[in-house]
Amino acid sequence: MQNITIPFNVNPFERLFIDKGLELLFKNSVDTYRLRLHNPKTLIEELVSVCQSSALGLLTNNDYASAIAKELSQLINEENHSIIFQKVSKKHFIDTLSKISNKNNALTIQSCKLILSDNTNYVTNTIDEIINLTSSYTELIDEDLKSNLEKKIVVLTNHFFVELVNSGYNKQYLYNFFQVSFVRNSNAGISFNERVEILKTLIAKPAEEFTIIYKIVGSSFQFIEFKKIDSVYELVNKRFRKIIEPIVSEQVNEFLTTNKLDQMITHSVSALDYLKAIELSLDKVSKDIDIYHLGLSKNSFKIDEKCAVIGKINPQKSATFPCNFQIDGYFRSNATIFEILLDKINKIKLNNTDRESFDKILSAIRYYRTGSESPELETKLLNYWIGLEYIFTSTRSEEKTIERIRTLFPKCHSLIYVKRNLHDFHRTLERLNVSIHIDGYSDDLEYLTNHATYQQIIDCSPNELLKFRAKYFRKWVEAPNNIQSTLRKHEINLTHNFTRLYRIRNEIVHNAAIKRGIYVSISHMKYYLTFILNSILDFMAEQSVDTDNDGKVSIDDYFIAQEIMLGSLNGGTIKEYIKIDNPAQIIY
Repeated sequence: MQNITIPFNVNPFERLFIDKGLELLFKNSVDTYRLRLHNPKTLIEELVSVCQSSALGLLTNNDYASAIAKELSQLINEENHSIIFQKVSKKHFIDTLSKISNKNNALTIQSCKLILSDNTNYVTNTIDEIINLTSSYTELIDEDLKSNLEKKIVVLTNHFFVELVNSGYNKQYLYNFFQVSFVRNSNAGISFNERVEILKTLIAKPAEEFTIIYKIVGSSFQFIEFKKIDSVYELVNKRFRKIIEPIVSEQVNEFLTTNKLDQMITHSVSALDYLKAIELSLDKVSKDIDIYHLGLSKNSFKIDEKCAVIGKINPQKSATFPCNFQIDGYFRSNATIFEILLDKINKIKLNNTDRESFDKILSAIRYYRTGSESPELETKLLNYWIGLEYIFTSTRSEEKTIERIRTLFPKCHSLIYVKRNLHDFHRTLERLNVSIHIDGYSDDLEYLTNHATYQQIIDCSPNELLKFRAKYFRKWVEAPNNIQSTLRKHEINLTHNFTRLYRIRNEIVHNAAIKRGIYVSISHMKYYLTFILNSILDFMAEQSVDTDNDGKVSIDDYFIAQEIMLGSLNGGTIKEYIKIDNPAQIIY
Protein backbone atom coordinates (compact mmCIF):
# COMPACT_ATOMS: atom_id res chain seq x y z
CA MET A 1 0.00 0.00 0.00
CA GLN A 2 1.43 3.35 -1.03
CA ASN A 3 1.11 6.87 0.28
CA ILE A 4 -0.23 8.68 -2.77
CA THR A 5 -2.22 11.79 -3.55
CA ILE A 6 -4.94 11.45 -6.16
CA PRO A 7 -4.92 14.64 -8.29
CA PHE A 8 -8.59 14.39 -9.34
CA ASN A 9 -11.95 13.77 -7.71
CA VAL A 10 -12.82 10.17 -6.89
CA ASN A 11 -15.48 8.44 -4.87
CA PRO A 12 -14.42 5.81 -2.29
CA PHE A 13 -14.96 2.87 -4.67
CA GLU A 14 -12.87 4.53 -7.38
CA ARG A 15 -10.12 5.23 -4.85
CA LEU A 16 -10.25 1.58 -3.76
CA PHE A 17 -9.69 0.46 -7.35
CA ILE A 18 -6.65 2.73 -7.67
CA ASP A 19 -5.14 1.71 -4.33
CA LYS A 20 -5.64 -1.99 -5.03
CA GLY A 21 -4.29 -1.76 -8.57
CA LEU A 22 -1.07 -0.20 -7.31
CA GLU A 23 -0.69 -2.78 -4.55
CA LEU A 24 -1.28 -5.72 -6.90
CA LEU A 25 1.29 -4.55 -9.42
CA PHE A 26 4.01 -3.30 -7.05
CA LYS A 27 6.76 -5.91 -6.98
CA ASN A 28 7.61 -5.37 -3.30
CA SER A 29 4.08 -5.79 -1.96
CA VAL A 30 3.85 -8.67 0.49
CA ASP A 31 2.97 -11.83 -1.46
CA THR A 32 -0.49 -12.09 0.13
CA TYR A 33 -1.50 -8.90 -1.67
CA ARG A 34 0.49 -9.10 -4.91
CA LEU A 35 -1.07 -10.02 -8.23
CA ARG A 36 -2.17 -13.65 -8.29
CA LEU A 37 -0.87 -16.16 -10.76
CA HIS A 38 -4.34 -16.93 -12.09
CA ASN A 39 -7.86 -15.65 -12.48
CA PRO A 40 -10.78 -18.03 -13.21
CA LYS A 41 -10.29 -17.82 -16.98
CA THR A 42 -6.56 -18.54 -16.90
CA LEU A 43 -7.22 -21.42 -14.50
CA ILE A 44 -9.60 -22.91 -17.06
CA GLU A 45 -6.88 -22.52 -19.70
CA GLU A 46 -4.35 -24.17 -17.39
CA LEU A 47 -6.75 -27.05 -16.78
CA VAL A 48 -7.13 -27.59 -20.53
CA SER A 49 -3.35 -27.66 -20.95
CA VAL A 50 -2.84 -30.14 -18.10
CA CYS A 51 -5.65 -32.44 -19.27
CA GLN A 52 -4.26 -32.42 -22.80
CA SER A 53 -0.79 -33.30 -21.50
CA SER A 54 -2.33 -36.09 -19.43
CA ALA A 55 -4.17 -37.44 -22.48
CA LEU A 56 -0.87 -37.51 -24.38
CA GLY A 57 0.86 -39.32 -21.54
CA LEU A 58 3.18 -36.41 -20.76
CA LEU A 59 1.68 -36.05 -17.29
CA THR A 60 0.62 -39.17 -15.41
CA ASN A 61 -0.30 -37.77 -12.01
CA ASN A 62 -4.02 -36.98 -11.72
CA ASP A 63 -3.25 -34.74 -8.72
CA TYR A 64 -2.23 -31.98 -11.12
CA ALA A 65 -5.63 -31.65 -12.77
CA SER A 66 -7.47 -32.37 -9.54
CA ALA A 67 -5.70 -29.52 -7.70
CA ILE A 68 -6.54 -27.06 -10.48
CA ALA A 69 -10.16 -28.25 -10.51
CA LYS A 70 -10.50 -27.69 -6.76
CA GLU A 71 -8.93 -24.25 -6.99
CA LEU A 72 -11.20 -23.35 -9.90
CA SER A 73 -14.33 -24.61 -8.14
CA GLN A 74 -13.46 -22.50 -5.12
CA LEU A 75 -13.10 -19.34 -7.22
CA ILE A 76 -16.31 -19.93 -9.14
CA ASN A 77 -18.31 -20.67 -5.99
CA GLU A 78 -17.22 -17.35 -4.50
CA GLU A 79 -19.22 -15.62 -7.27
CA ASN A 80 -16.71 -12.83 -7.99
CA HIS A 81 -15.45 -14.52 -11.14
CA SER A 82 -16.92 -12.62 -14.14
CA ILE A 83 -17.15 -15.88 -16.08
CA ILE A 84 -20.13 -16.12 -18.43
CA PHE A 85 -21.80 -19.52 -18.30
CA GLN A 86 -23.78 -19.85 -21.51
CA LYS A 87 -23.19 -23.09 -23.40
CA VAL A 88 -22.24 -24.83 -20.16
CA SER A 89 -24.10 -24.08 -16.94
CA LYS A 90 -22.19 -23.22 -13.79
CA LYS A 91 -23.77 -26.13 -11.92
CA HIS A 92 -22.83 -28.64 -14.62
CA PHE A 93 -19.28 -27.33 -14.85
CA ILE A 94 -18.70 -27.57 -11.11
CA ASP A 95 -20.10 -31.09 -11.21
CA THR A 96 -17.65 -31.93 -14.02
CA LEU A 97 -14.77 -30.51 -11.99
CA SER A 98 -15.73 -32.63 -8.99
CA LYS A 99 -15.43 -35.82 -11.08
CA ILE A 100 -12.19 -35.00 -12.85
CA SER A 101 -9.95 -37.95 -13.70
CA ASN A 102 -7.78 -39.25 -16.52
CA LYS A 103 -10.78 -41.20 -17.81
CA ASN A 104 -12.86 -38.11 -18.55
CA ASN A 105 -10.18 -35.77 -19.86
CA ALA A 106 -12.09 -35.31 -23.12
CA LEU A 107 -15.23 -34.23 -21.26
CA THR A 108 -13.28 -31.77 -19.12
CA ILE A 109 -11.40 -30.31 -22.07
CA GLN A 110 -14.53 -29.86 -24.14
CA SER A 111 -16.45 -28.26 -21.26
CA CYS A 112 -13.59 -25.84 -20.66
CA LYS A 113 -13.30 -24.94 -24.33
CA LEU A 114 -17.02 -24.23 -24.59
CA ILE A 115 -16.79 -21.90 -21.60
CA LEU A 116 -13.70 -20.19 -23.02
CA SER A 117 -15.52 -19.63 -26.31
CA ASP A 118 -18.17 -17.68 -24.39
CA ASN A 119 -15.53 -15.61 -22.58
CA THR A 120 -13.30 -14.29 -25.35
CA ASN A 121 -14.06 -10.76 -24.09
CA TYR A 122 -13.29 -11.61 -20.47
CA VAL A 123 -10.84 -8.75 -19.93
CA THR A 124 -13.29 -6.17 -21.31
CA ASN A 125 -16.21 -7.60 -19.39
CA THR A 126 -14.20 -7.57 -16.17
CA ILE A 127 -13.10 -3.94 -16.38
CA ASP A 128 -16.62 -2.91 -17.40
CA GLU A 129 -18.01 -4.70 -14.36
CA ILE A 130 -15.46 -2.96 -12.15
CA ILE A 131 -16.45 0.45 -13.53
CA ASN A 132 -20.13 -0.31 -13.03
CA LEU A 133 -19.34 -1.14 -9.42
CA THR A 134 -17.21 1.96 -8.82
CA SER A 135 -19.90 4.22 -10.28
CA SER A 136 -22.57 2.65 -8.05
CA TYR A 137 -21.21 4.28 -4.89
CA THR A 138 -23.59 6.34 -2.80
CA GLU A 139 -23.20 7.63 0.74
CA LEU A 140 -26.56 6.09 1.58
CA ILE A 141 -25.33 2.59 0.82
CA ASP A 142 -25.93 -0.12 3.42
CA GLU A 143 -22.71 -1.04 5.26
CA ASP A 144 -22.99 -4.78 4.58
CA LEU A 145 -23.70 -4.19 0.90
CA LYS A 146 -20.81 -1.73 0.76
CA SER A 147 -18.43 -4.35 2.18
CA ASN A 148 -19.57 -6.92 -0.38
CA LEU A 149 -19.12 -4.47 -3.24
CA GLU A 150 -15.67 -3.48 -1.97
CA LYS A 151 -14.62 -7.12 -1.88
CA LYS A 152 -15.89 -7.59 -5.42
CA ILE A 153 -13.91 -4.59 -6.66
CA VAL A 154 -10.75 -5.90 -4.99
CA VAL A 155 -11.15 -9.41 -6.44
CA LEU A 156 -12.11 -8.28 -9.95
CA THR A 157 -9.22 -5.81 -10.07
CA ASN A 158 -6.90 -8.77 -9.60
CA HIS A 159 -8.70 -10.75 -12.32
CA PHE A 160 -8.42 -7.83 -14.74
CA PHE A 161 -4.68 -7.36 -14.36
CA VAL A 162 -4.01 -11.11 -14.41
CA GLU A 163 -5.76 -11.17 -17.77
CA LEU A 164 -3.62 -8.32 -19.10
CA VAL A 165 -0.48 -10.18 -18.03
CA ASN A 166 -1.85 -13.34 -19.61
CA SER A 167 -2.45 -11.47 -22.87
CA GLY A 168 1.22 -10.55 -23.10
CA TYR A 169 2.01 -7.53 -20.92
CA ASN A 170 4.88 -7.32 -18.48
CA LYS A 171 3.68 -6.72 -14.93
CA GLN A 172 6.21 -3.97 -14.24
CA TYR A 173 5.09 -2.17 -17.40
CA LEU A 174 1.49 -2.36 -16.21
CA TYR A 175 2.54 -0.88 -12.87
CA ASN A 176 4.29 2.02 -14.60
CA PHE A 177 1.36 2.57 -16.96
CA PHE A 178 -1.15 2.50 -14.10
CA GLN A 179 0.98 4.88 -12.03
CA VAL A 180 1.20 7.37 -14.88
CA SER A 181 -2.50 7.11 -15.71
CA PHE A 182 -3.90 7.47 -12.19
CA VAL A 183 -1.22 9.12 -10.04
CA ARG A 184 1.59 10.87 -11.89
CA ASN A 185 -0.68 12.58 -14.42
CA SER A 186 -1.65 15.52 -12.22
CA ASN A 187 -4.09 17.09 -14.68
CA ALA A 188 -7.17 17.49 -12.48
CA GLY A 189 -9.27 18.01 -15.60
CA ILE A 190 -8.92 14.36 -16.57
CA SER A 191 -11.65 12.44 -14.76
CA PHE A 192 -11.51 8.94 -13.32
CA ASN A 193 -13.60 7.54 -16.18
CA GLU A 194 -11.36 9.19 -18.76
CA ARG A 195 -8.32 7.65 -17.10
CA VAL A 196 -10.03 4.26 -17.16
CA GLU A 197 -10.53 4.69 -20.90
CA ILE A 198 -6.78 5.26 -21.22
CA LEU A 199 -6.20 2.04 -19.27
CA LYS A 200 -8.62 0.18 -21.54
CA THR A 201 -6.54 1.10 -24.60
CA LEU A 202 -4.18 -1.67 -23.48
CA ILE A 203 -6.84 -4.28 -24.27
CA ALA A 204 -6.76 -3.79 -28.04
CA LYS A 205 -3.24 -2.41 -28.35
CA PRO A 206 -1.35 -4.08 -31.24
CA ALA A 207 2.10 -5.54 -30.75
CA GLU A 208 5.05 -3.32 -31.61
CA GLU A 209 8.46 -4.17 -33.03
CA PHE A 210 11.32 -3.58 -30.61
CA THR A 211 15.04 -3.69 -31.35
CA ILE A 212 17.15 -5.06 -28.49
CA ILE A 213 20.88 -4.38 -28.29
CA TYR A 214 23.17 -6.45 -26.07
CA LYS A 215 26.80 -5.95 -25.16
CA ILE A 216 28.81 -9.18 -25.36
CA VAL A 217 31.13 -10.11 -22.50
CA GLY A 218 33.87 -12.43 -23.74
CA SER A 219 36.58 -11.61 -26.26
CA SER A 220 36.46 -15.04 -27.91
CA PHE A 221 32.86 -14.63 -29.10
CA GLN A 222 32.48 -15.57 -32.76
CA PHE A 223 29.54 -13.67 -34.20
CA ILE A 224 29.71 -15.34 -37.62
CA GLU A 225 29.19 -18.73 -35.98
CA PHE A 226 26.46 -17.40 -33.69
CA LYS A 227 24.56 -15.92 -36.65
CA LYS A 228 24.41 -19.37 -38.23
CA ILE A 229 21.99 -20.36 -35.47
CA ASP A 230 19.57 -17.65 -36.60
CA SER A 231 20.21 -15.03 -39.25
CA VAL A 232 18.03 -12.45 -37.44
CA TYR A 233 21.03 -11.34 -35.39
CA GLU A 234 23.11 -8.39 -36.56
CA LEU A 235 26.41 -7.02 -35.35
CA VAL A 236 26.27 -3.43 -34.11
CA ASN A 237 28.86 -1.56 -36.15
CA LYS A 238 29.67 2.03 -37.05
CA ARG A 239 27.11 2.06 -39.86
CA PHE A 240 24.35 0.77 -37.56
CA ARG A 241 25.14 3.41 -34.94
CA LYS A 242 25.13 6.16 -37.55
CA ILE A 243 21.69 5.14 -38.84
CA ILE A 244 19.97 5.09 -35.46
CA GLU A 245 21.84 7.98 -33.80
CA PRO A 246 19.41 10.72 -34.97
CA ILE A 247 16.27 8.88 -33.86
CA VAL A 248 17.11 7.28 -30.51
CA SER A 249 17.39 8.83 -27.07
CA GLU A 250 20.51 10.38 -25.62
CA GLN A 251 20.68 7.52 -23.12
CA VAL A 252 20.85 4.88 -25.84
CA ASN A 253 23.40 6.88 -27.83
CA GLU A 254 25.54 7.12 -24.73
CA PHE A 255 25.21 3.34 -24.24
CA LEU A 256 26.34 2.72 -27.82
CA THR A 257 29.22 5.18 -27.58
CA THR A 258 30.46 3.86 -24.25
CA ASN A 259 30.54 0.30 -25.57
CA LYS A 260 31.64 0.97 -29.16
CA LEU A 261 34.91 -0.90 -28.68
CA ASP A 262 33.04 -3.97 -27.46
CA GLN A 263 31.08 -6.44 -29.53
CA MET A 264 27.35 -5.79 -29.51
CA ILE A 265 24.59 -7.77 -31.16
CA THR A 266 21.02 -6.81 -31.98
CA HIS A 267 17.79 -8.40 -33.09
CA SER A 268 14.10 -7.49 -33.11
CA VAL A 269 11.06 -8.97 -31.40
CA SER A 270 7.35 -8.22 -31.47
CA ALA A 271 5.83 -7.42 -28.08
CA LEU A 272 3.14 -5.38 -26.35
CA ASP A 273 5.62 -3.39 -24.27
CA TYR A 274 9.33 -2.74 -23.96
CA LEU A 275 9.83 -4.85 -20.83
CA LYS A 276 8.03 -7.79 -22.39
CA ALA A 277 10.30 -7.33 -25.41
CA ILE A 278 13.35 -7.86 -23.18
CA GLU A 279 11.71 -10.91 -21.64
CA LEU A 280 10.96 -12.48 -25.04
CA SER A 281 14.36 -11.53 -26.40
CA LEU A 282 16.22 -13.03 -23.44
CA ASP A 283 14.23 -16.22 -23.86
CA LYS A 284 15.37 -16.54 -27.47
CA VAL A 285 18.96 -15.41 -26.93
CA SER A 286 19.40 -17.80 -23.99
CA LYS A 287 18.32 -20.77 -26.10
CA ASP A 288 20.65 -19.77 -28.92
CA ILE A 289 23.55 -19.29 -26.49
CA ASP A 290 22.92 -22.86 -25.28
CA ILE A 291 23.28 -24.16 -28.85
CA TYR A 292 26.37 -22.03 -29.47
CA HIS A 293 28.00 -23.18 -26.24
CA LEU A 294 27.37 -26.83 -27.07
CA GLY A 295 29.66 -26.66 -30.09
CA LEU A 296 31.96 -23.80 -29.13
CA SER A 297 32.38 -24.16 -25.39
CA LYS A 298 35.94 -22.81 -25.57
CA ASN A 299 34.61 -19.62 -27.14
CA SER A 300 31.90 -19.00 -24.58
CA PHE A 301 30.43 -15.61 -23.78
CA LYS A 302 27.60 -14.01 -21.90
CA ILE A 303 25.50 -10.92 -22.37
CA ASP A 304 26.12 -7.88 -20.18
CA GLU A 305 23.83 -6.76 -17.37
CA LYS A 306 22.35 -3.87 -19.36
CA CYS A 307 20.68 -3.71 -22.77
CA ALA A 308 19.15 -1.03 -24.98
CA VAL A 309 15.54 -1.21 -26.18
CA ILE A 310 14.29 0.78 -29.18
CA GLY A 311 10.61 0.83 -30.09
CA LYS A 312 9.67 1.24 -33.74
CA ILE A 313 6.77 3.61 -33.01
CA ASN A 314 8.59 6.02 -30.67
CA PRO A 315 12.35 5.40 -31.01
CA GLN A 316 13.03 8.72 -29.30
CA LYS A 317 11.71 7.11 -26.09
CA SER A 318 14.29 4.33 -26.29
CA ALA A 319 16.18 3.54 -23.10
CA THR A 320 18.51 1.11 -21.38
CA PHE A 321 17.31 -1.51 -18.91
CA PRO A 322 18.72 -4.32 -16.77
CA CYS A 323 18.93 -7.64 -18.59
CA ASN A 324 18.35 -9.76 -15.52
CA PHE A 325 14.92 -11.16 -14.76
CA GLN A 326 12.99 -9.11 -12.21
CA ILE A 327 11.57 -11.44 -9.57
CA ASP A 328 8.84 -10.15 -7.27
CA GLY A 329 9.35 -9.88 -3.55
CA TYR A 330 11.44 -7.89 -1.12
CA PHE A 331 14.16 -9.79 0.72
CA ARG A 332 16.22 -8.03 3.35
CA SER A 333 19.90 -8.01 2.51
CA ASN A 334 22.48 -6.02 4.46
CA ALA A 335 25.40 -6.35 6.87
CA THR A 336 23.11 -6.58 9.90
CA ILE A 337 21.16 -9.47 8.41
CA PHE A 338 24.42 -11.21 7.55
CA GLU A 339 25.64 -10.89 11.15
CA ILE A 340 22.35 -12.26 12.49
CA LEU A 341 22.43 -15.26 10.17
CA LEU A 342 26.09 -15.96 10.86
CA ASP A 343 25.43 -15.83 14.60
CA LYS A 344 22.60 -18.36 14.20
CA ILE A 345 24.74 -20.74 12.19
CA ASN A 346 27.53 -20.53 14.76
CA LYS A 347 25.05 -21.26 17.56
CA ILE A 348 23.75 -24.28 15.66
CA LYS A 349 27.30 -25.60 15.37
CA LEU A 350 27.68 -25.40 19.14
CA ASN A 351 24.27 -26.90 19.90
CA ASN A 352 23.54 -30.60 19.97
CA THR A 353 22.41 -30.49 16.33
CA ASP A 354 21.75 -33.54 14.21
CA ARG A 355 24.56 -33.68 11.64
CA GLU A 356 22.29 -34.73 8.78
CA SER A 357 19.98 -31.79 9.47
CA PHE A 358 22.88 -29.34 9.54
CA ASP A 359 24.16 -30.68 6.21
CA LYS A 360 20.67 -30.30 4.74
CA ILE A 361 20.56 -26.67 5.85
CA LEU A 362 23.93 -25.96 4.25
CA SER A 363 22.84 -27.69 1.03
CA ALA A 364 19.60 -25.71 0.94
CA ILE A 365 21.57 -22.49 1.44
CA ARG A 366 23.81 -23.45 -1.48
CA TYR A 367 20.84 -24.05 -3.79
CA TYR A 368 19.29 -20.79 -2.66
CA ARG A 369 22.48 -19.07 -3.83
CA THR A 370 22.73 -20.94 -7.13
CA GLY A 371 19.06 -20.27 -7.81
CA SER A 372 19.51 -16.57 -7.14
CA GLU A 373 22.61 -16.37 -9.35
CA SER A 374 21.27 -18.38 -12.28
CA PRO A 375 20.34 -16.33 -15.38
CA GLU A 376 17.87 -18.98 -16.66
CA LEU A 377 14.36 -19.09 -15.27
CA GLU A 378 14.05 -22.87 -15.33
CA THR A 379 17.35 -23.25 -13.49
CA LYS A 380 16.27 -20.75 -10.86
CA LEU A 381 13.10 -22.68 -10.16
CA LEU A 382 14.85 -26.05 -10.09
CA ASN A 383 17.53 -24.83 -7.69
CA TYR A 384 14.99 -23.36 -5.29
CA TRP A 385 12.98 -26.59 -5.51
CA ILE A 386 16.04 -28.75 -4.81
CA GLY A 387 16.81 -26.58 -1.79
CA LEU A 388 13.27 -27.12 -0.53
CA GLU A 389 13.53 -30.87 -1.12
CA TYR A 390 16.70 -31.05 0.97
CA ILE A 391 14.80 -29.57 3.90
CA PHE A 392 11.74 -31.82 3.62
CA THR A 393 13.31 -35.14 2.60
CA SER A 394 13.47 -37.59 5.50
CA THR A 395 15.14 -41.00 5.60
CA ARG A 396 13.01 -41.80 8.64
CA SER A 397 9.71 -41.42 6.83
CA GLU A 398 8.18 -43.51 4.05
CA GLU A 399 6.18 -40.47 2.96
CA LYS A 400 7.20 -38.95 -0.37
CA THR A 401 9.01 -35.63 -0.22
CA ILE A 402 6.28 -33.81 -2.15
CA GLU A 403 3.70 -35.08 0.35
CA ARG A 404 5.82 -33.85 3.24
CA ILE A 405 6.10 -30.45 1.57
CA ARG A 406 2.36 -30.23 0.93
CA THR A 407 1.56 -31.37 4.47
CA LEU A 408 4.20 -29.70 6.61
CA PHE A 409 4.97 -26.39 4.91
CA PRO A 410 1.38 -25.03 5.13
CA LYS A 411 1.37 -25.73 8.88
CA CYS A 412 4.71 -23.99 9.40
CA HIS A 413 3.62 -20.95 7.42
CA SER A 414 0.14 -20.79 8.93
CA LEU A 415 1.75 -20.48 12.35
CA ILE A 416 3.22 -17.07 11.46
CA TYR A 417 0.66 -16.00 8.84
CA VAL A 418 -1.54 -13.94 11.15
CA LYS A 419 1.32 -12.04 12.76
CA ARG A 420 3.11 -11.55 9.46
CA ASN A 421 0.07 -9.93 7.86
CA LEU A 422 -0.63 -7.82 10.93
CA HIS A 423 3.00 -6.70 10.95
CA ASP A 424 2.68 -5.64 7.31
CA PHE A 425 -0.50 -3.75 8.25
CA HIS A 426 1.34 -2.14 11.17
CA ARG A 427 4.14 -0.94 8.88
CA THR A 428 1.58 0.35 6.39
CA LEU A 429 -0.03 2.53 9.05
CA GLU A 430 3.33 4.20 9.61
CA ARG A 431 4.06 4.53 5.89
CA LEU A 432 0.69 6.21 5.26
CA ASN A 433 1.16 8.57 8.25
CA VAL A 434 -1.87 7.09 10.00
CA SER A 435 0.06 5.68 12.97
CA ILE A 436 0.31 9.09 14.67
CA HIS A 437 -3.48 9.10 15.07
CA ILE A 438 -3.70 5.61 16.59
CA ASP A 439 -3.81 5.15 20.35
CA GLY A 440 -1.13 2.79 21.63
CA TYR A 441 0.62 2.33 18.30
CA SER A 442 3.59 0.10 19.09
CA ASP A 443 5.79 -2.55 17.51
CA ASP A 444 4.44 -5.14 19.95
CA LEU A 445 1.16 -5.02 17.93
CA GLU A 446 -0.93 -5.11 21.11
CA TYR A 447 -2.99 -2.17 19.89
CA LEU A 448 -4.21 -4.32 16.99
CA THR A 449 -5.96 -6.63 19.46
CA ASN A 450 -8.34 -3.80 20.43
CA HIS A 451 -11.61 -3.50 18.53
CA ALA A 452 -11.65 0.31 18.81
CA THR A 453 -8.30 0.60 17.02
CA TYR A 454 -9.78 -0.42 13.71
CA GLN A 455 -12.49 2.22 13.85
CA GLN A 456 -9.80 4.81 14.51
CA ILE A 457 -7.96 3.65 11.40
CA ILE A 458 -11.13 3.77 9.31
CA ASP A 459 -12.01 7.25 10.55
CA CYS A 460 -8.65 8.92 9.97
CA SER A 461 -7.37 7.35 6.75
CA PRO A 462 -8.13 8.59 3.21
CA ASN A 463 -6.88 5.28 1.81
CA GLU A 464 -9.86 3.09 0.97
CA LEU A 465 -7.79 -0.07 0.73
CA LEU A 466 -6.46 0.52 4.24
CA LYS A 467 -10.03 0.91 5.48
CA PHE A 468 -11.03 -2.28 3.66
CA ARG A 469 -8.20 -4.19 5.31
CA ALA A 470 -8.97 -2.70 8.73
CA LYS A 471 -12.51 -4.07 8.47
CA TYR A 472 -11.09 -7.46 7.53
CA PHE A 473 -8.69 -7.64 10.48
CA ARG A 474 -11.37 -6.31 12.82
CA LYS A 475 -13.31 -9.49 12.11
CA TRP A 476 -10.36 -11.45 13.51
CA VAL A 477 -10.76 -9.55 16.77
CA GLU A 478 -14.53 -9.94 16.81
CA ALA A 479 -14.54 -13.71 16.23
CA PRO A 480 -11.47 -15.99 16.43
CA ASN A 481 -13.17 -18.51 14.14
CA ASN A 482 -12.55 -16.00 11.32
CA ILE A 483 -8.83 -16.54 11.88
CA GLN A 484 -9.29 -20.30 11.56
CA SER A 485 -11.24 -19.87 8.32
CA THR A 486 -8.46 -17.69 6.94
CA LEU A 487 -5.78 -20.21 7.88
CA ARG A 488 -7.71 -23.14 6.42
CA LYS A 489 -8.04 -21.30 3.13
CA HIS A 490 -4.37 -20.33 3.26
CA GLU A 491 -3.28 -23.94 3.79
CA ILE A 492 -5.45 -25.12 0.91
CA ASN A 493 -4.01 -22.45 -1.38
CA LEU A 494 -0.46 -23.44 -0.45
CA THR A 495 -1.22 -27.10 -1.09
CA HIS A 496 -2.62 -26.29 -4.54
CA ASN A 497 0.38 -24.12 -5.34
CA PHE A 498 2.91 -26.76 -4.33
CA THR A 499 1.13 -29.24 -6.58
CA ARG A 500 1.42 -26.73 -9.44
CA LEU A 501 5.10 -26.06 -8.71
CA TYR A 502 5.80 -29.78 -8.54
CA ARG A 503 4.14 -30.22 -11.93
CA ILE A 504 6.24 -27.44 -13.44
CA ARG A 505 9.35 -28.98 -11.91
CA ASN A 506 8.52 -32.37 -13.44
CA GLU A 507 7.73 -30.88 -16.84
CA ILE A 508 11.16 -29.24 -16.86
CA VAL A 509 13.04 -32.30 -15.59
CA HIS A 510 11.21 -35.14 -17.33
CA ASN A 511 9.81 -33.53 -20.48
CA ALA A 512 12.67 -31.07 -21.12
CA ALA A 513 10.07 -28.31 -21.13
CA ILE A 514 11.17 -24.71 -21.40
CA LYS A 515 8.51 -22.89 -19.43
CA ARG A 516 7.55 -19.34 -20.22
CA GLY A 517 5.97 -16.92 -17.81
CA ILE A 518 7.12 -18.65 -14.63
CA TYR A 519 8.26 -15.46 -12.91
CA VAL A 520 5.48 -15.66 -10.33
CA SER A 521 6.22 -19.32 -9.63
CA ILE A 522 9.89 -18.49 -9.12
CA SER A 523 9.05 -15.66 -6.72
CA HIS A 524 6.91 -18.12 -4.75
CA MET A 525 9.69 -20.70 -4.64
CA LYS A 526 12.27 -18.16 -3.53
CA TYR A 527 10.01 -16.94 -0.74
CA TYR A 528 9.12 -20.46 0.40
CA LEU A 529 12.78 -21.47 0.63
CA THR A 530 13.74 -18.22 2.36
CA PHE A 531 10.98 -18.62 4.90
CA ILE A 532 11.62 -22.25 5.79
CA LEU A 533 15.39 -21.77 6.02
CA ASN A 534 15.09 -18.80 8.35
CA SER A 535 12.44 -20.53 10.44
CA ILE A 536 14.62 -23.59 10.93
CA LEU A 537 17.69 -21.48 11.68
CA ASP A 538 15.70 -19.60 14.33
CA PHE A 539 14.44 -22.83 15.88
CA MET A 540 17.79 -24.60 15.98
CA ALA A 541 19.74 -21.58 17.17
CA GLU A 542 17.35 -20.21 19.77
CA GLN A 543 14.94 -22.95 20.87
CA SER A 544 16.86 -26.22 20.39
CA VAL A 545 14.07 -28.51 21.59
CA ASP A 546 14.59 -32.23 21.03
CA THR A 547 10.90 -33.04 20.58
CA ASP A 548 11.35 -36.64 19.39
CA ASN A 549 13.83 -37.61 22.16
CA ASP A 550 16.51 -38.95 19.81
CA GLY A 551 19.26 -37.03 21.58
CA LYS A 552 19.74 -34.51 18.76
CA VAL A 553 17.99 -31.35 17.59
CA SER A 554 16.87 -31.96 14.02
CA ILE A 555 14.69 -30.57 11.26
CA ASP A 556 12.05 -33.14 12.22
CA ASP A 557 12.03 -31.61 15.71
CA TYR A 558 11.25 -28.27 14.09
CA PHE A 559 8.30 -29.71 12.14
CA ILE A 560 6.91 -31.41 15.24
CA ALA A 561 7.22 -28.21 17.27
CA GLN A 562 5.47 -26.12 14.61
CA GLU A 563 2.56 -28.56 14.42
CA ILE A 564 2.18 -28.57 18.20
CA MET A 565 2.22 -24.77 18.43
CA LEU A 566 -0.24 -24.35 15.56
CA GLY A 567 -2.58 -26.90 17.11
CA SER A 568 -2.38 -25.09 20.44
CA LEU A 569 -3.52 -21.87 18.76
CA ASN A 570 -6.62 -23.47 17.27
CA GLY A 571 -9.56 -21.36 18.43
CA GLY A 572 -7.20 -18.84 20.00
CA THR A 573 -7.61 -15.08 19.90
CA ILE A 574 -5.54 -12.60 17.96
CA LYS A 575 -3.66 -11.90 21.22
CA GLU A 576 -2.27 -15.43 21.13
CA TYR A 577 -1.17 -15.26 17.51
CA ILE A 578 0.88 -12.09 17.90
CA LYS A 579 3.00 -13.82 20.55
CA ILE A 580 4.46 -16.09 17.87
CA ASP A 581 8.00 -15.18 16.82
CA ASN A 582 8.48 -14.55 13.13
CA PRO A 583 11.72 -15.49 11.37
CA ALA A 584 13.68 -12.22 11.44
CA GLN A 585 14.72 -12.44 7.80
CA ILE A 586 11.20 -12.25 6.36
CA ILE A 587 10.02 -9.25 8.35
CA TYR A 588 9.68 -6.44 5.83
